[in-house]
Amino acid sequence: MNSKLPLDVLGRVWDLSDIDKDGHLDRDEFAVAMHLVYRALEKEPVPSALPPSLIPPSKRKKTVFPGAVPVLPASPPPKDSLRSTPSHGSVSSLNSTGSLSPKHSLKQTQPTVNWVVPVADKMRFDEIFLKTDLDLDGYVSGQEVKEIFMHSGLTQNLLAHIWALADTRQTGKLSKDQFALAMYFIQQKVSKGIDPPQVLSPDMVPPSERGTPGPDSSGSLGSGEFTGVKELDDISQEIAQLQREKYSLEQDIREKEEAIRQKTSEVQELQNDLDRETSSLQELEAQKQDAQDRLDEMDQQKAKLRDMLSDVRQKCQDETQMISSLKTQIQSQESDLKSQEDDLNRAKSELNRLQQEETQLEQSIQAGRVQLETIIKSLKSTQDEINQARSKLSQLHESRQEAHRSLEQYDQVLDGAHGASLTDLADLSEGVSLAERGGFGAMVKVE
Repeated sequence: MNSKLPLDVLGRVWDLSDIDKDGHLDRDEFAVAMHLVYRALEKEPVPSALPPSLIPPSKRKKTVFPGAVPVLPASPPPKDSLRSTPSHGSVSSLNSTGSLSPKHSLKQTQPTVNWVVPVADKMRFDEIFLKTDLDLDGYVSGQEVKEIFMHSGLTQNLLAHIWALADTRQTGKLSKDQFALAMYFIQQKVSKGIDPPQVLSPDMVPPSERGTPGPDSSGSLGSGEFTGVKELDDISQEIAQLQREKYSLEQDIREKEEAIRQKTSEVQELQNDLDRETSSLQELEAQKQDAQDRLDEMDQQKAKLRDMLSDVRQKCQDETQMISSLKTQIQSQESDLKSQEDDLNRAKSELNRLQQEETQLEQSIQAGRVQLETIIKSLKSTQDEINQARSKLSQLHESRQEAHRSLEQYDQVLDGAHGASLTDLADLSEGVSLAERGGFGAMVKVE
């Protein structure tokens, strides 16, 4: 009950754990029950049949009824007194071991008051009771009446309510009259559709339950018996009154003990909740401290990042200024480049003109070569000079390069002839003639 699981779940747990169906849980069966309860607390469904792995070794050779449906549902009846005890309305109440051995010192007499159960039905129910009471203890447990109750086809909630009404002493078992009352309610519901009451009216209480405090009463005289002797009758009445007071006090004691147990359980639960809350608070404090430490660290990192951001901004400003200056330089360089391109175009034009002049000079050189051939024929007598010219072949190559340079200078001079003097032209022509002669000598050598 402390697990706060639904009563129908606890009923299935009890039925699965009571492997030998004796209404008791031994050590192994109790371990199975607690295992199923903890699994149910972990949101695992209670199996419809007990898995073989959960059957204790001491129970594996015995007959097992896997998946048996609980005799009565675990839904508690509406009676307030039944909600206060864990045995009310649950399968554990039907299978509980709290049986009381009847001690009948006097033979029960026919009730002298009205009872809702007809005599004929009572006799029939008594026959069923004798067949159902297998252990012959004068009481039937929930396991013993399971098949009979379930055969009625009523819902488990309704059967649980009927059981709670009939078990007036909350012993977990039914006497003969209690069994007859339960069967009467079942019969009324099945045959006539009449629902059982929420609480028993005086005419519904079994006659055997009206004058004695409980089935264990061993008084020699009932509350309704008279001997004819006034003193004895008074004593009997006083005894009956004391017994009723005793029963009432016992009921109060049980209720107070149950209330104390509930309060103790609630206090324990509150203490557990307080411990859990304290532990959670400590964990939260630790988490808060960790979070504060991380926050301080993040503040430090934030300050560092701000400093870095300031440095980056300063660098960006410097880079922006540098880029502006570079753009200015690029613009000036582009202007210079444009002027250089103009100069290059002019130089190309000048080069074309010089190339044309070079062509003219090459034509002049060709004419000079013709003249050179004539000179070679006339200078055969000067073989010695030619031999010397051979020894100076390398000098002639250099002279030729100098001639080319002279030609270039000549071209330049020709370009600027308007500002040059005739003397300069004469000197330059003399140099060119010498260069040409040197070149002709080189050509003779080559031939």
